[in-house]
Amino acid sequence: MSKPAVAPDLKKSTTAEVALVPHLDLDGRMATVVLVKQQFEVDRTGKVQRTPGAEIRFTDVPWDEDAPETSSTKYPSDVCLRKPSTDVILAGAAVRAYREPARAIDVLVRVGPVEQVLRVHGPRVWFRGATGLALSPAEPVEEVALRWEFAFGGADFEDELKPLEEARNPVGRGIARDPATLVHEPGPQIEDPRHPIVGLRGAVPAGVGALGRHWEPRRRYVGTYDEAWKRERMPLPPLDFDTRFNQAAPPALITPEPLTGGELVQVHNCCELGPLQFPLPRIAFFVGARTDVGLTEHRPQLDTVLLEPNRRTLDLTWRSVVPMPRRASKLHYVQVHEKARV
Repeated sequence: MSKPAVAPDLKKSTTAEVALVPHLDLDGRMATVVLVKQQFEVDRTGKVQRTPGAEIRFTDVPWDEDAPETSSTKYPSDVCLRKPSTDVILAGAAVRAYREPARAIDVLVRVGPVEQVLRVHGPRVWFRGATGLALSPAEPVEEVALRWEFAFGGADFEDELKPLEEARNPVGRGIARDPATLVHEPGPQIEDPRHPIVGLRGAVPAGVGALGRHWEPRRRYVGTYDEAWKRERMPLPPLDFDTRFNQAAPPALITPEPLTGGELVQVHNCCELGPLQFPLPRIAFFVGARTDVGLTEHRPQLDTVLLEPNRRTLDLTWRSVVPMPRRASKLHYVQVHEKARV
């Protein structure tokens, strides 16, 4: 299939990056996913302005690029058919203003109707307490990367027949078939202050980074890949595939409805220059497909907000799906341009 062209007025008034990605729709018909991505900088007064540097990613980017198979995801891939709502994802670290050391750092990430609060500790280890394993007092720290590796979780596959896993965070700290093996090992440093970790019992993962594709709750939406799927659907997704699988943010940071711009963003203790507070930019893009019958608009949706507070940047990603005509040659071009401010 030939790739549809992009109208030449694509970047006349914007520094946004745009990509057209061929993709099968859920019904098996070909479609073109239109991705529009813009990066912004936030100054110390809260003023938001565009900046070049937005990068459309075609694969997940791990925190540890030398060991991607065991690393959590720093930047999720932008490629998927559609998302039901907006992901809010933070790639960064807990750090107090002016890098002031502390034994615990309280983090807040709030965008419009969603928020996540975290308590981030300095290094601490497991030790034998009076009622089981407990965590030592934290050491002072200047900065802790907000990676899932530092939260509660983990996996133990020593017994292949009875694997042990925290499906919400299989790369974290605290899961072991024999808890005695955790003594003197590093303990989780990131927790939800509403559910503080005082031992192994009842501990839950907490974070603000992207979830792995095989983690819960994403894995419950991927569908059933069985023999019937091989016979009747492959290479299409299973009939019970749910597009919520494409949402990469933690559940608390997936908005009830897609964001539209103007929502208040607040981030505390993730930037050494101090807290960030600003309204989400209000931008709208036109996506139109020119075919033999005319120009049809396919309105894009803002479905990803990626925050990097210590860089004082955010990336916004809009997505639109353009169905392909049965004869691809009948799609002459896809037109993308920024609308007047809304």
